[in-house]
Amino acid sequence: MNTLAIIIACGKEEEIAPGTETAFLSLGSRPVLAHSLGAFQESSAIDTIIVATNKERVDSSVRVIKRFGYTKVVGIVVGGATRLSTLRTVFSKMPETATTVVVHEVSRPFVSLEVIREVVKASKRYGCAIAAHKLSDSVKVASKGLKPERTLDRNTVWAAQTPQAFKSEVLEKIIDPKNKNVKLIDDESEFVKKPSEVHMVEVGERNLKIRTSGDLAIATALFNAKR
Repeated sequence: MNTLAIIIACGKEEEIAPGTETAFLSLGSRPVLAHSLGAFQESSAIDTIIVATNKERVDSSVRVIKRFGYTKVVGIVVGGATRLSTLRTVFSKMPETATTVVVHEVSRPFVSLEVIREVVKASKRYGCAIAAHKLSDSVKVASKGLKPERTLDRNTVWAAQTPQAFKSEVLEKIIDPKNKNVKLIDDESEFVKKPSEVHMVEVGERNLKIRTSGDLAIATALFNAKR
C-alpha cells in the first residue's frame, strides 16, 4: 500500500507576511521547506511526496529538492489560494496507487518521525487521523468583538494541527467538487460528521507553526537548542 505525503507550501496560511512564503525563510542553514521535507523523506511510513507551491516558487522548490536529495518527491504542483483548491488540484494529479494520503503544512518544520508514523497508522485503522495538542489553558468563545460568550472546558479542547492522514477514498469525498460550499479550516472538518472515524494523535508542544516573525524567532531558538 502506497502512502503519499502532500506538503502544502502555498496559500495565505503559509505566508509569514503578504508575499513572504514561510517555506523559503531560513531556519538554521536550510529553508523551512527543507526541514519539513526532510522529516517525510526520512519517515519509513511515507513512500512518496508531492509539494504544492506557488507558480513563482516552482524553480526554488526544485532547487531545494535537488540540493538536499529528497528522492521521495515525485512531483511539484502549483496550488491555489485556499487549502481546498490546492488539495483538489493535487488530488487530480495524485498517483492512483496511493491508498493513504498525508497532508502537512510546510510551516510546521518540527514534525517528528513518531508523529508521522502514528498518524498514518491511525488513519489506516479509522479512516482519518489528525495531529492535535491538548490545550492547557481555558478557551473563551467570542464570536463578536472582545465579549466572551462562554468558556470551554480545557479538559476537552484540542488544537488541530498537521500532519493529517486519510484513506484516499475519505479525502476524495471531502474535497469532491460537488461540495460547493465547503470551506476547509482543518482538512478533516467536513469529515467530523462521523467523529467516531476521526482519531487524534497527541503531538506535544513542539509542533510549532511559523506564522509570524515571533514564531520564526522561537523556531530558530528551538532549532539552535536542539542542534
